[in-house]
Amino acid sequence: MLPALIAAVAASIGYGSASVLEAAAARRATGARVFTQPIYLLGIALDLLAWAASLYALQFLTVFTVQALLAGSLVVTVLLARWVFGTALGTQALAAMGLLVLGLVVIALSTGEQPAGGAPDGLVPVLAAVLVLLLAVLAACYRRRLPLLFAALAGLAASAAALAARSLDLSAISWGLLADPLPWIIAVSGVLAMVAYTRALEQGSVGPLTALYTVIEVLVPGIAGMVLLGDAARPGWEAAKFAAIALSLAAGVWLALRGGADALMAATGAAPAQDDNQKDAEQEAEGMSS
Repeated sequence: MLPALIAAVAASIGYGSASVLEAAAARRATGARVFTQPIYLLGIALDLLAWAASLYALQFLTVFTVQALLAGSLVVTVLLARWVFGTALGTQALAAMGLLVLGLVVIALSTGEQPAGGAPDGLVPVLAAVLVLLLAVLAACYRRRLPLLFAALAGLAASAAALAARSLDLSAISWGLLADPLPWIIAVSGVLAMVAYTRALEQGSVGPLTALYTVIEVLVPGIAGMVLLGDAARPGWEAAKFAAIALSLAAGVWLALRGGADALMAATGAAPAQDDNQKDAEQEAEGMSS
């Protein structure tokens, strides 16, 4: 169990660090040039390593445990943003981070090793159908200004990826995995989550969007894992685990909405953007005036 916990914590640190590196690269270059920045490529590499670590953790730990630990990346992002970008961090924000970390420690203590048991009957087609629906909604609404919807879509896509990863048996890796739909569901869900969340940040405030995304990606797959996959806490630790999850979520949401919002804004480089139709109209107006 310890290696899986270490992997989940490492994934959390990786995701939080990658956000800051990618934001720093975005401040040095604009447009497509950002993708050639070494610091941006390092951030992407950290994202991929964190993703691989989370997949490993989901092979041995419950979805609730892994997703809650990944939510701790908020703390990493806020702390690194303070150091890299010089953003202010008040006493209340530090207290919220302390409560979040305390909750994560209790979650770790309440978790026993629970190897992945494979996908139950019907889960794969349900996940595939949900993924198709999410893709359709994203495509239909992409040019509209709906940041909360995009954040929710990102959270649901991340939830689908977590459930698929928890159901995937990686005990014997072979080329046969390419014929298994679960790895493809994981990959497509991950890309969808990234695109939808990026679109949300282009249009809205990072604090509320991060809070909504975090709550969905913890609660939805966590509850589904309990109902569909038989995930459970260690005997006698059920109440402590769910209290710790509630504490961590509450602290994380407060941090995203209030105490660490400035740091998150700096770490993501996010700023409200105009919708595409409004941009086109303004460009036409500028052309007429010239």
